[in-house]
Amino acid sequence: MNRLDAGLHSGSPAATEAFGAAIGTVLRRGDVLVLEGALGAGKTCLVRGIVAGAGGDATSVRSPTFVLHQPHRGATITVHHVDLYRLGPGASIDVLDLDAQLVDGAAVIEWGGYADLSGLRPFVVSISGGDGCDDHRELRLCADAPAHIVTAWSALLDRETAL
Repeated sequence: MNRLDAGLHSGSPAATEAFGAAIGTVLRRGDVLVLEGALGAGKTCLVRGIVAGAGGDATSVRSPTFVLHQPHRGATITVHHVDLYRLGPGASIDVLDLDAQLVDGAAVIEWGGYADLSGLRPFVVSISGGDGCDDHRELRLCADAPAHIVTAWSALLDRETAL
């Protein structure tokens, strides 16, 4: 069994943001992270943590559903927060010019399954849970994530196991 199959468990928005911060500290130019999960799963909460970890202003992170793209300057990279929900399945993303955005930053894309991102070599974090009043979430990292992300994720798993 792949060690990443265990998943991370979050019991609060603060814990989800902390997981995001660990990813944000190692995020590199050219990384494309797709966040999967139902409406209200905590995708934007995870992005707040990623932006904070990258040295940006987490308080400026909002769901970009109506504007599609929000750049957040970090200490060394820009985190491009993209939400394709309003575009729907089969979305054309040419107008977003993601290739140019990846020169100085990384993209974190909500509802990335709505567009063909295969040319960008994305990796996926899926978030499940959070039904009703339950704040419990489970986050899973895809097996083909870049080594620097897997290392950060493994450290989170180690810390969670130690608690």
